[in-house]
Amino acid sequence: MVETKAHRELKALSVDWLRLRGCDAIAPEVKLPLSNYRVDVAGYRSLRRMLDSPGETFAVECKQSRADFLRDAGLEEASKSERCDLRERLRSLRALLVVHLPQCRRHQSLFSEYDTFDFCDWRHESWYRLTRRLQVLENRLEHGVKFSKIARYGCANYCYIAASDGVVALDSEIPMGWGLLRRKDGVLEVIKEALRLDSINAVRLKLLERIARSKSG
Repeated sequence: MVETKAHRELKALSVDWLRLRGCDAIAPEVKLPLSNYRVDVAGYRSLRRMLDSPGETFAVECKQSRADFLRDAGLEEASKSERCDLRERLRSLRALLVVHLPQCRRHQSLFSEYDTFDFCDWRHESWYRLTRRLQVLENRLEHGVKFSKIARYGCANYCYIAASDGVVALDSEIPMGWGLLRRKDGVLEVIKEALRLDSINAVRLKLLERIARSKSG
């Protein structure tokens, strides 16, 4: 996907904002530890006192459009619960369709109870609607719960969304644990502060290592 000018500008503003927050090391396009996700901007803020633990880490995701935001803002637990419910409803519906549409049997097994059935040609409304919805949920859980997973895995201590005006319509849409930065007059203003998430020492050091590697590359 080609990066737009608006997205590049949000990333540049995020770098400036992290610098104002006291981050010593900042880099764009850094892969987060414990996940396959790449964050738009990552930062590391060292501690001012000599302690046994490393400093604090930041992850900023830049969203220029509402559609882009919604793709990553799915609620993981709610999606899993709905998926479980849909699978149960499909099992019950399949049992009924097997009785009423025996002609859909594919005859791949000698025993009907172990055979597969294909109801696609019949375009059964409920079957079609439920299977389509299940596909949507499977795709969302695979690709569209980025915010939930980053927070749950503790990939960084502080996670923020940097967004253009109108991208996040309601405060309730802000993912749990995340903060919101909104672009205004060429700077990012804090709409909601992020909660401090638990991130183990090894993960924080790994993120610092990746930031340093990205800057040197």
